[in-house]
Amino acid sequence: MDEILKAPEIMKKAQAELVEVIGEGKAIREADVVRLPYLQCVIKETYRMHPLAPFLVPREAGKDVEVCGYTIPKGSEVMSNVWAIGPDSTLWEDPLVFNPDRFKDSKLDVRG
Repeated sequence: MDEILKAPEIMKKAQAELVEVIGEGKAIREADVVRLPYLQCVIKETYRMHPLAPFLVPREAGKDVEVCGYTIPKGSEVMSNVWAIGPDSTLWEDPLVFNPDRFKDSKLDVRG
């Protein structure tokens, strides 16, 4: 909520989409999300900047693998630091700016 409140132009765009697709004053249901592409972008950008948990579910390496010059031995438990990915300027342009439009053509599923 904080991010969208600090960006009134983004909030107006999201509100306009809700009124157009759902109707003014009507409640939104989870099933409606697929018809709201801009809202999906807002959700994705919110998760990018503020992940629900700092780490993804741990995974076990199925074989020896090299990642960024490091060898991960088979059987090692690997945890991905999602919190560090969001503000990474090598992955995102202007990573500290709340910009839902960066996900405009993304096929990421907002529900996981």
